[in-house]
Amino acid sequence: MEESGGFRPLAGNLDDPPNSRVFLVVSKTQTEDTIREKFAEFGDIQDIWVVKDRHTKESKGIAFVKYARSSQACRAMEEMHGRCLSDNTKPIKVFIAQSRGSTSHKEVEDEELTRIFVMIPKSYTEEDVKDKFKEYGEVEYCSIIKNKTTGESKGLAYVRFQKPSHAAMAIENCDRSYKAILAEPRNKGASFEPSDYHSSSSRQPEALLHEPPAPLYPYEQYDYSLYDKASDARNQENVSKRLTVVSRVPLVQDQLYNLFDLIPGLEYCDIQRDMYSAF
Repeated sequence: MEESGGFRPLAGNLDDPPNSRVFLVVSKTQTEDTIREKFAEFGDIQDIWVVKDRHTKESKGIAFVKYARSSQACRAMEEMHGRCLSDNTKPIKVFIAQSRGSTSHKEVEDEELTRIFVMIPKSYTEEDVKDKFKEYGEVEYCSIIKNKTTGESKGLAYVRFQKPSHAAMAIENCDRSYKAILAEPRNKGASFEPSDYHSSSSRQPEALLHEPPAPLYPYEQYDYSLYDKASDARNQENVSKRLTVVSRVPLVQDQLYNLFDLIPGLEYCDIQRDMYSAF
């Protein structure tokens, strides 16, 4: 469904299941119909949102696609990232969208989507775990959590797949007794240790029932007109029209432009690399 403004109508829980939405950076000429045609092959599309400028009604070159299953969204990301939707257009960028309640300001990384946490019989070896989960995709490694004193299995293990879609398929289709869930690193910069990981669904279900609903998309509930009102109240001579941004991750000019073009009025952006960090 294409929207002409900066808001997205409230419509159900679009983070159910988790990681079932993809975030697209596309040409501003791409329509919902084109996106649907190219992305329908990966699964049941529940919703499409093409973000548009609320004043000019023009596409911002950003869209979201919601699938019925996480594995479908992951496959779409794996297959469509870097491809062209039509002739004479640039390759698109496809990422798994952050959950609406997330405080992170970057896309979900592939590495975060390839590890799962499972409950297993204490008699299982690592080979047993691999044999049980290899049907969903190539297993890069597995690690059984053991008692540091006795060396005995605690009946818990981490399994890392080669692709996010493999991990999602395992979570969706493995025997319910494994209670498979996605695992995320606490310290992403550190080397892998079982103790460094925790469940991405560690909060109790009862607690989640009392949480207020989060906004459906990162931009949908922010009133861009507030910027216009604030501008009218200020002395324009004392307000700079330029914004300096420092990023700890490398960005290309298109990424930076699409990010800040969400606010009406952007004329241009320029990137200057740090000579020491290369960022």
